[in-house]
Amino acid sequence: MSLVRAIGRRLVLAVLLVFALSLSVRSDELGEFHAAVEQAAAAHRAAMETLETSGQQETAAAVQRLRQVWQDINVRFVKYPPGPFANDEKFRTMFMLVDTQLVGVLLVIDMGNRDAARNGLAPVGPTLAQLVARSAPTEP
Repeated sequence: MSLVRAIGRRLVLAVLLVFALSLSVRSDELGEFHAAVEQAAAAHRAAMETLETSGQQETAAAVQRLRQVWQDINVRFVKYPPGPFANDEKFRTMFMLVDTQLVGVLLVIDMGNRDAARNGLAPVGPTLAQLVARSAPTEP
């Protein structure tokens, strides 16, 4: 009987260890997501600044860099969203919508329409700010 209890205790400890490790992985994943979204927010600010201060070619390159950062986040996190986004039905759709906006911005930059580019790029900022806020580490 004591052998059964010893095995049972070890099994319970093993399950608790696996659970603790899975929480740690999720926490790391959320931290990685947060860092990636902050990088996208920085790329967005750079694109907005470039739009206001530089020419068409530089602006297109800055928006293209933002789009690449966004696509990298998409590839890494959309299939398996981190904790706070796991049950968010709009999470995956948001990635597609922002990418569509960025493609539209690139098209209007190519046409030379700075106002349309500004109007297309501006709404991406609040989306990124919300993602940064929702993925921020919680204070212990």
